[in-house]
Amino acid sequence: MTFKKSFAAVSFGLLFAAIAPAQAAVQNYTFSGAIDTGSLLGESYAGSFSFDDAALTGAGAEWLAVDSLAMNFMGSSFTEADVAAGAGVEVAYYDGAFLGLSYSVDSAANPFTFVTGSYDTSDAFFATDTSSGSLTYAAAVPEPKDWMLMLAGIGLVGVMVERAKRRSI
Repeated sequence: MTFKKSFAAVSFGLLFAAIAPAQAAVQNYTFSGAIDTGSLLGESYAGSFSFDDAALTGAGAEWLAVDSLAMNFMGSSFTEADVAAGAGVEVAYYDGAFLGLSYSVDSAANPFTFVTGSYDTSDAFFATDTSSGSLTYAAAVPEPKDWMLMLAGIGLVGVMVERAKRRSI
């Protein structure tokens, strides 16, 4: 499966450039972006999500569940109910700094994922899976150097056997 990563650094940087608020409250974010590479070049996405940050401690890595999410991508609407099996809809923080949204949809015609940043929102990106191409496994073919090494080893074993026969006579 090939992932076509579309870095929307400018839109994510501007979109998520926020400092964690001093008081816990429901946070509302809107986002939008455009695919800038790959087979979906020119397609865009937009939406919003909200979450309660009351549980934030501001220390280390923290993940908070998203309460609501609504977005549009390639003419289809998606919500938190469309999340991929085994995944969650979450936002990430590290030492109180917002890192972005984590959300995957694999049931769409073009599955996609929002990946949070590692250190700040400029690392965050939107990835799509066009599932194009195919993968075929072939049997390994020994390289000529492998054959030569094997033949040299067999030859050395033969020489050692011959020497052992001569010594025993």
